[in-house]
Amino acid sequence: MIDKILFKETQKFTQWWLWLIVVGVFLISIFQFNWTENIADQFTTDKIIPTVISLGLLVLFLALKMTTTITDTEIIVEYVPFITKKWNWSELKTAKVIDYGFVGGWGIRLWTDYGTIYNVKGSKGLHIKTTDKQYVIGTQNEEELRSKIAHLLK
Repeated sequence: MIDKILFKETQKFTQWWLWLIVVGVFLISIFQFNWTENIADQFTTDKIIPTVISLGLLVLFLALKMTTTITDTEIIVEYVPFITKKWNWSELKTAKVIDYGFVGGWGIRLWTDYGTIYNVKGSKGLHIKTTDKQYVIGTQNEEELRSKIAHLLK
């Protein structure tokens, strides 16, 4: 049986300054080539490696997204292309929506005071504790999250 989805949120990195850095690094690596000369002659290690790395970084940021799906029975976080995590509500000791503040950046943050944090931006999220670990799943829709799962919060 498929559970009814109570809350679903997809987040992407939309910070303008972050995109300015990522695109800027890529453009700088492209502009190192002299486009009036034969490009094939310019494919040296010191030019091609930074270009490939910056292109990879650009593609990664285009692909990055975090989707949170919450049903009556489970919480699923998909942080494409890195992880998919699932927790059953029945296995959780506690769950509450919190403001966790700044934790040194965004993405997947390990070994924080709140355990592992999955976030894209902001400082609000669902803090869950299992018997041996804790996690925070970031959200941009704190009030909607709180109201849709209020009956499940412990």
